[in-house]
Amino acid sequence: MAESKTRQRVLHAAGRVVLQQGVKALTLEAVAKEAGVSKGGLLYHFASKDALLTGMVGEFVELIDGRMREAMQADDAPGAWTRAYLDASTVDRAGDDPMDRLATAMLAAGASDTALLAPLYARQKSWQAAQRDDGIDPATAALVRLAADGLWMNDLFGLQVVSDDERQAVIERLRALTRG
Repeated sequence: MAESKTRQRVLHAAGRVVLQQGVKALTLEAVAKEAGVSKGGLLYHFASKDALLTGMVGEFVELIDGRMREAMQADDAPGAWTRAYLDASTVDRAGDDPMDRLATAMLAAGASDTALLAPLYARQKSWQAAQRDDGIDPATAALVRLAADGLWMNDLFGLQVVSDDERQAVIERLRALTRG
């Protein structure tokens, strides 16, 4: 149990390093310091920076999946998967959302070496199948998913393409599209 908590702490610390200092600052030393562990302790969980980045991408995928499972527990209508994806990928801009840290890491991993995105690539087939079999028009499901990705990318980069009110209206419109 402690091993899992330490691993999680390291992953979240790495995300904070990237968010606060940028991708270039992501070193094993900086992450160990931020996590409050020795470099050896970090290396026990992640043998290299690439392993750390891959772990962060995997954690990102698991966070999305967990949020989606939670959202779908109360929704079994057609379009439930697409609505759950929209909910799961919408960053809570009012607080300390781990999605910010992990998404930043995902970008860092992709910029470093796309092979580090393996956990995300591995999940895409099942997500695409669920999206196509969601009980709504597959093109509409794809449109909502791509728009949701665009929203979190805008949040991640701090781009305010729309005001907060407009952003909420966009999310509501996307949600309405999933209900046909």
